[in-house]
Amino acid sequence: MSSAYRLIVSAALLLFLIIGIITPAEAHSSPEGGGYWLQSDKVKLKKATNLMKEGKSIERYSEKTIQEKTKKEVQTLEDLRNEDKQSNSAYESKMGPPMFTALGWEPPAFDYDHISTVEECRNNPASGSKTGYIKNHYSFCWSHVATYQIPRSCRFGFCTYDGVQIQFTEIGYGSNQSRKMRVYYSIDDILVTNPSLNGAKLKIDVVCQAKINAGDCKPDSKTPAIERTIAQWKNTNFGLKTFLSDAPPASDYNPDQIGYMDFWPKLTIKHAPKKFTKTIDGIKQRVRFDSAKYMFAFPDQHFWQGAIFSKTDSVLNVPITKAEFAPLKEAGEHWKFAMDHPEKTKPYKLGKKIPGALGDRPLTRMYTKRHPEEYAQNRAKTRSVCNKEFKGEDRTGKECDEFPFASTWEGSSTNGQDWFSVKLIPKESNNAAGRWLAAWYAYDRILDNDPFYVQVKAPVKVGTISSYGTPKPGQDHRSSDNFSLKNIPSYASKLKWIVTSGPKNAQFDVMHDDKLGFDETIFNDLKDGAITNIKTVKDIYLANPEKTNGKEFTVEIYAIP
Repeated sequence: MSSAYRLIVSAALLLFLIIGIITPAEAHSSPEGGGYWLQSDKVKLKKATNLMKEGKSIERYSEKTIQEKTKKEVQTLEDLRNEDKQSNSAYESKMGPPMFTALGWEPPAFDYDHISTVEECRNNPASGSKTGYIKNHYSFCWSHVATYQIPRSCRFGFCTYDGVQIQFTEIGYGSNQSRKMRVYYSIDDILVTNPSLNGAKLKIDVVCQAKINAGDCKPDSKTPAIERTIAQWKNTNFGLKTFLSDAPPASDYNPDQIGYMDFWPKLTIKHAPKKFTKTIDGIKQRVRFDSAKYMFAFPDQHFWQGAIFSKTDSVLNVPITKAEFAPLKEAGEHWKFAMDHPEKTKPYKLGKKIPGALGDRPLTRMYTKRHPEEYAQNRAKTRSVCNKEFKGEDRTGKECDEFPFASTWEGSSTNGQDWFSVKLIPKESNNAAGRWLAAWYAYDRILDNDPFYVQVKAPVKVGTISSYGTPKPGQDHRSSDNFSLKNIPSYASKLKWIVTSGPKNAQFDVMHDDKLGFDETIFNDLKDGAITNIKTVKDIYLANPEKTNGKEFTVEIYAIP
């Protein structure tokens, strides 16, 4: 291009910009076109779609980086397991209650809690993130909008495009029976701006990369990549990819025969008339394979091999307020009290901190038969402390429960700091909890040295307030000082109001202290045992007390599941 011609083109572009015919981004549009994953923000997504329909470049609304970079080019088994421990997501295990049979306490049969539909995936906000939505160790999904722009014409450096837009969704399925994982994928909301693009070919594949052993990444030849025209995808919009993993030889370094694999979708569109070909890669997700033979649930459930999505934290969920979980009540209450109030537990230890709660330090499984000495030390120390702490107490029908569990490296001896709790609980609850915990290890594939958390869903006191039996002097409604409801657990769904002293028949309202306006009534006509919705409002007070005979009373507020 001559200098004179370049000057003319530049002047024309400047004129177009000044009068608003094209935007700065369009002035730099690419004659090669492109393929993009669009940003998930709904407003930006709508703007990008409108620009595509107008034949304009959408590059400014694309994800600049869709895959997170690997921290190290060469990673060891230790590196990869440490990365798992640095997860930013967590899930609650949906395990059923223990059942009493002729053989004693038994866990429920194992059942997967899979993502069952594309809608379930897309309705979760994390599904469009750079890590996707990991529902649990056996179920993952990712859904994102992809757009291809095929150049229609380019003049003076300004290009217009025909476009294809799709909603791509992949759902991954792990296994608690084999070293095999599957990826179901589909495309929806297919949009083309030119009918001729219905003949363009879209090839979808899911590829993998072995992280440790060559056999960690074996695409199943029975599920190859699928190539269809856009018109054909509209009629048959799904596909399947399966991956297998060979177990490496067991060794002292890798006794559980662990393998790791990253996988990601690869979408390629070809439009022959325009000689256009473009490939875009989706996010990477990780799978851990193992052949741990100790994945066993009493009396006869074996899970000798598995494939899980490992970059998430497992949370042992203990919903003891549900009637069917009554056998775990006393054990669960002890575990929760130990995490919430370590300073009040036995044995007394100044500055004691007990891990396990989500958001705190996790517990770490110790496979007892691999570490028999350490496990025996935990049990022996627990017995010794229990005999000392409960000396002289009637222990008929009771056993000594410990938290953290003896099967963890945070147990009574192995934690090294006496940061543990012991309590006498009914033998029935102790036995049910022990069998149930052992089964959960197998159900969620918690291997030796895997971290996990414990969440006991039980009522939590979140506030206490004392009140006059009548409105305070000089007040029309107020009968107490201001208070706020704090530290409401995420699992809580309601508030329960209990009159703990004074007239049990007392009735009262709860009002909000609005410094700049009219005080609003938050709750009306509460009494002992009242249950309300949760409202996170600060500066509230009791008001309009009735049926008190003028006597003071105290109310405790509990957050309940």
